[in-house]
Amino acid sequence: MFESEPNIFFDTIVDNVKRERIERGVSQLKLAEILDFSSPNYIAKIETRKHKVNYNLSHLCKIAEAFNMEVIEFIPTNKKHYTVTNN
Repeated sequence: MFESEPNIFFDTIVDNVKRERIERGVSQLKLAEILDFSSPNYIAKIETRKHKVNYNLSHLCKIAEAFNMEVIEFIPTNKKHYTVTNN
């Protein structure tokens, strides 16, 4: 199911993280610090899907811990959970 549309799968994960970040009032800079980056530029690239960069599993683990969530909450479970972004 996901194998045929990996970009939509990754877009959904990025959207889920971004939504949680915004709802919690966490800036891109703060999220960058959580991921041990000194600048929010990488987070901005991920959120705009520039150069097809994504969060990796280590990133998702750190974000989930900081947000007191489970990693699985960022992962879509089937196609009906996909959100299509216009990038």
